[in-house]
Amino acid sequence: MSKKYFGTDGIRGEFGAEPLTENFFVLLGAAISKSLLRSKDCKKRILFGCDTRESSNKIINLISSGLSSEHCVLSNAGIVSTPAIAFYTRKNKYDLGIVVSASHNLYHDNGIKIFNKNGFKISLEDENYIENYIEKLFSENYQCDKTEYNLIDVSKDIKKEYIESCLNTISLDKNINNSIKLTLDLANGANYIIGKEVFIEAGYKVNCCNDKPSGKNINAKCGSTYLKDLPEQIKLDNSKYGISMDGDGDRIVIIDKHNNILDGDDILYTIVRGKIINNEKVSGLVGTTMTNIALENYLKNNGIDFVRSNVGDKYVLSEMRKFNYDLGGETSGHILMLNHSTSGDSIIAALQFLFYSDILDKNKVNTILEKYPQKITNIFFKQDLPDNIIDIVIKEASDRFSDNELRLIIRKSGTENCIRIMVEAKNIDIVDEKSMDIKEYIENRLQTLLWRKLLLQIGKIMEVKNL
Repeated sequence: MSKKYFGTDGIRGEFGAEPLTENFFVLLGAAISKSLLRSKDCKKRILFGCDTRESSNKIINLISSGLSSEHCVLSNAGIVSTPAIAFYTRKNKYDLGIVVSASHNLYHDNGIKIFNKNGFKISLEDENYIENYIEKLFSENYQCDKTEYNLIDVSKDIKKEYIESCLNTISLDKNINNSIKLTLDLANGANYIIGKEVFIEAGYKVNCCNDKPSGKNINAKCGSTYLKDLPEQIKLDNSKYGISMDGDGDRIVIIDKHNNILDGDDILYTIVRGKIINNEKVSGLVGTTMTNIALENYLKNNGIDFVRSNVGDKYVLSEMRKFNYDLGGETSGHILMLNHSTSGDSIIAALQFLFYSDILDKNKVNTILEKYPQKITNIFFKQDLPDNIIDIVIKEASDRFSDNELRLIIRKSGTENCIRIMVEAKNIDIVDEKSMDIKEYIENRLQTLLWRKLLLQIGKIMEVKNL
């Protein structure tokens, strides 16, 4: 059963529009406290962090109002990345960490991600529990009777401790090639200060772009979902790599000086191949339904188990913990390394990539994964498009275009109002042709079904009038 508020990665949508109104966030705070903070050993210590959206501080205040009704102790880390909150929540024994962010979406969207005391995203059961409480509070016309609260500022402490934790994932005295120049695209987001500091302290020569947030420019023609301008910046900076993060700092895409775009599959390939050369054991890896089959084949040819999960880093994490694997990730750039972090972390992933790519270079090993041609096509739709119509069209398209020549995934996004079509095959012409055919088919079927629904509604209205 689909949830009303939580998607594949927390709650996300346009702030101020239904359902994410100001009152909703007050109720959300109350619902979180009433559902997840009831155990006897819970001290009700909550940690907040946010990205650079203009609405983030207001949402923290609204949620704090709801939480304060249950006498929670609230701390605020300020502008920090999602993985920094996961790290600090676990290290300093908070009961929950709440990140106010809409990840790679533009500034008008916002939302939350919630981490438990162990630094992992809360379970599906916990999400259901929160949603049920929200509905209960709505039905009771709940009013928050306490608006005063205190937010303890921990921003300096978290910055210092998080930077140290990132640097501790590499051996600074031996493993850094100090001649490497980097261009960091910081997406005008959560890592706009810390990102630069980590790589400079690690010993790299660093140039930054998109590191001047205004509250409205997060992910705006920059970051890991917009790579158009980064190759030119890499060239101007004479960098070996451009590292592009998203707004909340939990995923990356990398571009090398030859304009090769290295997504999550490429980054995982580089890390695994470097580990093999370095005689490090890799027992297995978790990808998703979107992971390129070339990575799967490489892993299997080297005796490394590979498991696919649904799209969403929480599903990747679930499979990693199930099989006791340290490494996993998504094509989109979420890289999970449980020996270093409980969350996808763009900074740690980049440091690991740079370390292992240097090993490949020194051993004159090709760092490029020869992938099958793959294309992702997005069909955006209005928020009020009925789920049953979307499900029908996806099923019809999947049945109609399934073919042994290609690998096809059609799904509704859990973070945006769109249908994603992934087509993968050995031949690029097949990929392009099928992608276009499927897109046109889905658009036409959506239009047809919506017209039928509208005509049925008109017919029912006319019947009532005739009565």
